[in-house]
Amino acid sequence: MVDLIGDIHGHADKLEEILAIMGYVKEAGVYQHPAKRKLVFLGDYIDRGPKIRETLQIVKSMCDAGHALAIMGNHEFNAICFHTKDKVKGGFYRKHTVVEIDQHIETLRQFRNYTQEWEQVYLPWFHTLPLYLEQDDFRAVHACWDDAHINWLETNFIYEETQGQKRISEKVLVQYVAKESPVYEVLEELLKGKEFDLPAGQEFVDKDGTTRKSARIKWFQPVEDRKLHKDVFLGIGEEFGELLLDESIHEALHRYDADKSVFFGHYWLKGKPTDALAKSICLDYSVAKDGHLVAYRLDSKEFVIV
Repeated sequence: MVDLIGDIHGHADKLEEILAIMGYVKEAGVYQHPAKRKLVFLGDYIDRGPKIRETLQIVKSMCDAGHALAIMGNHEFNAICFHTKDKVKGGFYRKHTVVEIDQHIETLRQFRNYTQEWEQVYLPWFHTLPLYLEQDDFRAVHACWDDAHINWLETNFIYEETQGQKRISEKVLVQYVAKESPVYEVLEELLKGKEFDLPAGQEFVDKDGTTRKSARIKWFQPVEDRKLHKDVFLGIGEEFGELLLDESIHEALHRYDADKSVFFGHYWLKGKPTDALAKSICLDYSVAKDGHLVAYRLDSKEFVIV
């Protein structure tokens, strides 16, 4: 019996609320279910929200006790890069410019008086988080399931043992930031999703006023529902979105055709989920932007929303 929860982004109050609704109780400081249900967390535990430290305490304690599993989100991977020094080129594997600091600022603030805990407990834990899960009856990934990437990870190990601890290899970080080898594409797309370069002459203006010639793909949209640009591209303008989808684009876009259900977060969807029987189900409904925290009960095939 499995429950899955989407992006939390430091909203511990919402997390505790949804756990209570699903019947989880706290015993000896750790949430667990009387019926031995297990939770799967889909990544992005940190940044943005008001109770990041409390969120990490809940999630990690459940994992440590065997009551939950957690996968890596792009924010956890970004944190690894942000805080890991580049011993060759200097600086860090993620830049410390205004953009990167602004995205990570709430985590930095909330751990200002708990730096030892951050550096010795949570950052090492981020290193151990898997990029995906595959169980008998479901799959889980933070942003996009791609069989080719999963197969690549099966034979190219990105983790190493350092002083008895499992960590993402520093060689992987070097290759990622240099965009060398398949490492960059695999990590970028599993954790952040796929983008599609639009044909020559096609472009749109995003919500920030930037003209873009590539767009993030709704890879999870069923093929039969891919009629207009808005059906397959995220964040595009209204006028561009109403254009009919060219057949060449339709055929080139990534799709999920497996029978096994896959669950993911990342996409900041609006409103509430409705199709509980879909094969690809997003559980990120923008809790950090006045939206909802969403869970899914695998056995009963129903959403829990707060």
